[in-house]
Amino acid sequence: MLDLTLAHDKTFWARYEWRLQDDFAYPELEEEPVRLPVTDEVSLVLDTGDDFAYISLMLEDEDGEQIEIAWDDEAHFHPFVLRMDEWERLTKRTAARAGVPEWIPALLLQRFVGYESSAELEAIVRRGMEMRQLSGLYSADELGAWPAHPLLANPSLWDRLDRRWHERPNYGWVCEGEDAYSLRSADNPDFPFSAWNRMLSALDDGGGGER
Repeated sequence: MLDLTLAHDKTFWARYEWRLQDDFAYPELEEEPVRLPVTDEVSLVLDTGDDFAYISLMLEDEDGEQIEIAWDDEAHFHPFVLRMDEWERLTKRTAARAGVPEWIPALLLQRFVGYESSAELEAIVRRGMEMRQLSGLYSADELGAWPAHPLLANPSLWDRLDRRWHERPNYGWVCEGEDAYSLRSADNPDFPFSAWNRMLSALDDGGGGER
């Protein structure tokens, strides 16, 4: 999990969320990516590099094999791999297993949550703000002045958004559309659907040796 010294540093989050663009490097994150334990067999691994230019999310199995399931950069991003309910369940599970507050994995994973409607995006943004409030890092004034998401600030953009979650036989939920920007697609033979869906099932049944 993320080192608590970094987690309690507002500047770290401003850089991670690309709200602050300055010169920095976190060599410790280059050397040791952030591991979010989900079950005894499976973890999510967040590889930010030292400068957050390319942020990769991987699924790691019990043999230590890592498969990239999403990435975020400022050019050709494909971040949307999580549905909102999955984000909520994963943050609860990984926080409990790692022994950290829930807001830490919630804010780390928020960028990977896909949305298909303004109501869904509003719910994601609202939960993110709740997690920031729980962190105790921000004053009420800072939270009140938080910049609006561009899609919420400009509702007309929704007319052009083509992104939908669909449940497909043999795959489960997939993200589809011209604006899907997701590796979790039925057209992607490299996405580890079997391991992914087993992991999600473990969240549902409470399995995985939760501590």
